[in-house]
Amino acid sequence: MRLALGAQSSDILVMVLTRAIVLTLAGIVPGVFLAYAAGRSMEALLAGVRAADPMTLASAVGLAAVMTIAGALAPTLRALRVDPISALRSE
Repeated sequence: MRLALGAQSSDILVMVLTRAIVLTLAGIVPGVFLAYAAGRSMEALLAGVRAADPMTLASAVGLAAVMTIAGALAPTLRALRVDPISALRSE
């Protein structure tokens, strides 16, 4: 719809990625604190891993960030390739 109204593809891509990054940070920041708290409470059950293992937390944060950005980027790029006029006609 935005393309049909004159928006540039790059503006739409930046808008979607900005929202995805904000949502990623909104999930990662409390998630790290909750993971640390849960790790501290279950430290006796963790075999060979400390509750605040930086490598484990960093890999979980990295994986969450990559998957969120990829999950937002893939459908956005596919939607940007659609001809806006044909999309409006089908509706």
